[in-house]
Amino acid sequence: MKRAALTVFAAAATLGANAAHAEVPLFAAKCPSGITADSNAKGQIRINGKLAKLIKRPDGQITARSAGVYVDITPQGGQPPRITSTAKDKSVGACEILSFKAPGESGAAGKAAQTKRPSSSERAGQGQFDANGPVSCSMGAGQPLMECQAAVARDGGGTATIKVTRPDGRARFIFFRNGKAIGADLSQADGSQRFRATRSEGFYNVEAGHERYRFIEAFVFGG
Repeated sequence: MKRAALTVFAAAATLGANAAHAEVPLFAAKCPSGITADSNAKGQIRINGKLAKLIKRPDGQITARSAGVYVDITPQGGQPPRITSTAKDKSVGACEILSFKAPGESGAAGKAAQTKRPSSSERAGQGQFDANGPVSCSMGAGQPLMECQAAVARDGGGTATIKVTRPDGRARFIFFRNGKAIGADLSQADGSQRFRATRSEGFYNVEAGHERYRFIEAFVFGG
Protein backbone atom coordinates (compact mmCIF):
# COMPACT_ATOMS: atom_id res chain seq x y z
CA MET A 1 0.00 0.00 0.00
CA LYS A 2 1.39 3.34 -1.00
CA ARG A 3 1.53 5.96 1.66
CA ALA A 4 2.14 9.72 1.62
CA ALA A 5 4.73 11.26 3.94
CA LEU A 6 3.59 12.90 7.18
CA THR A 7 2.74 16.55 6.75
CA VAL A 8 4.38 17.18 10.10
CA PHE A 9 7.60 18.07 8.40
CA ALA A 10 6.53 19.70 5.16
CA ALA A 11 7.96 23.06 6.24
CA ALA A 12 11.57 22.13 5.55
CA ALA A 13 12.85 25.68 5.82
CA THR A 14 11.30 26.06 9.24
CA LEU A 15 12.97 22.92 10.44
CA GLY A 16 16.30 24.04 8.99
CA ALA A 17 16.59 20.90 6.93
CA ASN A 18 19.53 20.62 4.57
CA ALA A 19 21.41 18.03 2.58
CA ALA A 20 23.27 16.78 5.63
CA HIS A 21 19.99 15.94 7.35
CA ALA A 22 19.25 13.37 4.63
CA GLU A 23 21.83 11.11 6.29
CA VAL A 24 20.43 8.42 8.55
CA PRO A 25 21.28 9.12 12.21
CA LEU A 26 22.31 6.25 14.43
CA PHE A 27 19.39 5.59 16.75
CA ALA A 28 17.32 3.00 18.52
CA ALA A 29 13.66 3.68 19.24
CA LYS A 30 10.67 2.04 20.87
CA CYS A 31 7.31 2.84 19.30
CA PRO A 32 3.66 2.14 20.17
CA SER A 33 2.09 -1.24 19.31
CA GLY A 34 5.34 -3.02 20.19
CA ILE A 35 7.22 -1.63 17.19
CA THR A 36 10.99 -1.22 17.42
CA ALA A 37 13.27 0.62 15.01
CA ASP A 38 17.04 1.06 14.86
CA SER A 39 19.72 2.06 12.37
CA ASN A 40 23.35 1.10 11.76
CA ALA A 41 26.51 2.73 10.46
CA LYS A 42 25.67 1.61 6.90
CA GLY A 43 22.61 3.86 6.87
CA GLN A 44 20.23 0.91 7.07
CA ILE A 45 17.12 0.85 9.27
CA ARG A 46 15.50 -2.20 10.76
CA ILE A 47 11.90 -2.40 11.92
CA ASN A 48 11.16 -5.18 14.39
CA GLY A 49 14.55 -6.65 13.51
CA LYS A 50 13.92 -6.78 9.76
CA LEU A 51 15.70 -4.65 7.18
CA ALA A 52 13.36 -1.92 5.96
CA LYS A 53 12.99 -0.22 2.59
CA LEU A 54 13.91 3.47 2.78
CA ILE A 55 12.45 6.52 1.06
CA LYS A 56 14.53 9.69 1.45
CA ARG A 57 12.58 12.87 0.75
CA PRO A 58 13.84 16.28 -0.43
CA ASP A 59 12.90 17.91 2.90
CA GLY A 60 15.22 15.51 4.74
CA GLN A 61 12.56 13.18 6.12
CA ILE A 62 13.20 9.44 5.85
CA THR A 63 10.43 6.85 5.72
CA ALA A 64 11.26 3.22 6.52
CA ARG A 65 8.81 0.45 5.55
CA SER A 66 8.72 -3.21 6.50
CA ALA A 67 5.89 -5.75 6.58
CA GLY A 68 3.14 -3.12 6.50
CA VAL A 69 4.69 -1.01 9.27
CA TYR A 70 6.02 2.50 8.60
CA VAL A 71 8.48 4.53 10.62
CA ASP A 72 9.04 8.20 9.74
CA ILE A 73 12.33 9.77 10.82
CA THR A 74 13.05 13.49 10.67
CA PRO A 75 16.77 14.11 11.37
CA GLN A 76 17.54 17.29 13.30
CA GLY A 77 21.32 17.51 12.98
CA GLY A 78 22.91 17.21 16.42
CA GLN A 79 19.49 16.87 18.08
CA PRO A 80 17.73 13.49 18.42
CA PRO A 81 15.51 12.84 15.39
CA ARG A 82 11.74 13.10 15.60
CA ILE A 83 10.27 9.65 14.96
CA THR A 84 6.70 8.45 14.53
CA SER A 85 5.32 5.05 13.56
CA THR A 86 2.25 3.78 11.72
CA ALA A 87 1.25 0.23 12.68
CA LYS A 88 -0.54 -2.29 10.48
CA ASP A 89 -3.87 -1.19 11.97
CA LYS A 90 -3.00 2.38 10.83
CA SER A 91 -2.63 3.67 14.39
CA VAL A 92 -0.02 6.43 14.62
CA GLY A 93 2.17 7.36 17.56
CA ALA A 94 5.35 9.10 18.63
CA CYS A 95 8.35 6.89 19.35
CA GLU A 96 10.64 6.93 22.38
CA ILE A 97 14.30 7.34 21.43
CA LEU A 98 16.45 4.97 23.46
CA SER A 99 19.82 6.03 22.01
CA PHE A 100 21.07 8.51 19.43
CA LYS A 101 24.23 9.52 17.60
CA ALA A 102 24.27 12.15 14.83
CA PRO A 103 25.85 11.28 11.46
CA GLY A 104 29.61 11.84 11.50
CA GLU A 105 29.84 12.11 15.29
CA SER A 106 32.42 10.13 17.22
CA GLY A 107 34.18 10.09 20.55
CA ALA A 108 33.24 12.78 23.06
CA ALA A 109 30.88 14.54 20.63
CA GLY A 110 28.88 11.36 20.16
CA LYS A 111 28.68 10.73 23.89
CA ALA A 112 27.55 14.31 24.47
CA ALA A 113 24.73 13.90 21.95
CA GLN A 114 23.55 10.75 23.68
CA THR A 115 23.38 12.44 27.07
CA LYS A 116 21.71 15.61 25.85
CA ARG A 117 18.31 16.46 27.35
CA PRO A 118 15.55 14.78 25.33
CA SER A 119 13.62 17.03 22.95
CA SER A 120 10.02 18.02 23.59
CA SER A 121 8.77 15.51 21.00
CA GLU A 122 10.72 12.69 22.67
CA ARG A 123 9.45 13.63 26.12
CA ALA A 124 5.89 13.88 24.82
CA GLY A 125 6.25 10.39 23.39
CA GLN A 126 7.35 9.22 26.84
CA GLY A 127 4.42 10.93 28.54
CA GLN A 128 6.61 13.57 30.21
CA PHE A 129 4.83 16.94 30.09
CA ASP A 130 5.29 20.42 31.53
CA ALA A 131 1.60 21.33 31.72
CA ASN A 132 -1.87 20.08 30.81
CA GLY A 133 -5.34 21.46 30.39
CA PRO A 134 -8.37 21.75 28.11
CA VAL A 135 -8.17 23.05 24.53
CA SER A 136 -10.77 23.66 21.84
CA CYS A 137 -11.08 20.97 19.18
CA SER A 138 -13.27 19.80 16.31
CA MET A 139 -13.01 16.34 14.75
CA GLY A 140 -14.63 16.94 11.38
CA ALA A 141 -15.39 19.51 8.70
CA GLY A 142 -18.28 21.73 9.76
CA GLN A 143 -18.43 20.35 13.28
CA PRO A 144 -18.47 22.87 16.16
CA LEU A 145 -15.58 23.28 18.54
CA MET A 146 -15.71 21.20 21.71
CA GLU A 147 -13.31 20.57 24.59
CA CYS A 148 -10.41 18.13 24.43
CA GLN A 149 -7.76 17.42 27.02
CA ALA A 150 -4.17 18.28 26.08
CA ALA A 151 -0.67 18.19 27.53
CA VAL A 152 2.46 20.04 26.41
CA ALA A 153 6.19 19.35 26.57
CA ARG A 154 8.24 22.52 26.06
CA ASP A 155 11.81 23.17 24.92
CA GLY A 156 11.45 26.93 25.44
CA GLY A 157 11.34 29.79 22.96
CA GLY A 158 8.10 28.58 21.41
CA THR A 159 9.38 25.09 20.58
CA ALA A 160 7.01 22.50 21.98
CA THR A 161 5.01 19.35 21.34
CA ILE A 162 1.33 19.22 22.28
CA LYS A 163 -0.50 15.93 22.72
CA VAL A 164 -4.27 16.22 22.35
CA THR A 165 -6.48 13.34 23.49
CA ARG A 166 -9.31 13.18 20.99
CA PRO A 167 -12.89 12.17 21.93
CA ASP A 168 -12.26 8.65 20.57
CA GLY A 169 -9.31 8.26 22.95
CA ARG A 170 -6.64 8.47 20.26
CA ALA A 171 -3.82 10.99 20.48
CA ARG A 172 -2.89 13.76 18.06
CA PHE A 173 0.58 15.29 18.34
CA ILE A 174 1.11 18.85 17.10
CA PHE A 175 4.59 20.32 16.80
CA PHE A 176 5.76 23.92 17.30
CA ARG A 177 9.16 25.38 16.52
CA ASN A 178 10.32 28.92 17.39
CA GLY A 179 6.75 30.08 17.92
CA LYS A 180 5.34 28.55 14.72
CA ALA A 181 3.02 25.56 14.41
CA ILE A 182 4.86 23.39 11.88
CA GLY A 183 2.90 20.16 11.64
CA ALA A 184 1.07 17.20 13.13
CA ASP A 185 1.51 13.44 13.12
CA LEU A 186 -0.87 12.93 10.22
CA SER A 187 -0.72 9.89 7.97
CA GLN A 188 -2.65 8.45 5.04
CA ALA A 189 -4.95 6.74 7.52
CA ASP A 190 -6.35 10.14 8.54
CA GLY A 191 -7.82 10.71 5.08
CA SER A 192 -6.14 14.10 4.69
CA GLN A 193 -2.63 15.26 5.45
CA ARG A 194 -3.30 18.96 4.96
CA PHE A 195 -1.84 21.16 7.67
CA ARG A 196 -2.50 24.85 8.14
CA ALA A 197 -1.94 27.13 11.12
CA THR A 198 -2.47 30.81 11.89
CA ARG A 199 -1.62 32.88 14.95
CA SER A 200 -3.82 35.78 15.98
CA GLU A 201 -4.91 37.64 19.12
CA GLY A 202 -3.04 35.34 21.48
CA PHE A 203 -4.23 32.08 19.93
CA TYR A 204 -3.04 29.45 17.47
CA ASN A 205 -5.71 28.14 15.11
CA VAL A 206 -4.60 24.81 13.66
CA GLU A 207 -6.15 22.68 10.92
CA ALA A 208 -4.73 19.15 10.84
CA GLY A 209 -6.40 17.01 8.20
CA HIS A 210 -10.12 17.22 8.95
CA GLU A 211 -9.50 18.29 12.54
CA ARG A 212 -9.33 21.80 14.04
CA TYR A 213 -7.62 22.94 17.22
CA ARG A 214 -7.32 26.24 19.08
CA PHE A 215 -4.47 26.79 21.55
CA ILE A 216 -3.72 29.80 23.71
CA GLU A 217 -0.15 31.06 23.12
CA ALA A 218 0.74 30.61 26.80
CA PHE A 219 0.12 26.88 26.45
CA VAL A 220 3.01 26.74 23.97
CA PHE A 221 5.38 29.26 25.55
CA GLY A 222 4.56 28.68 29.22
CA GLY A 223 4.15 31.35 31.84
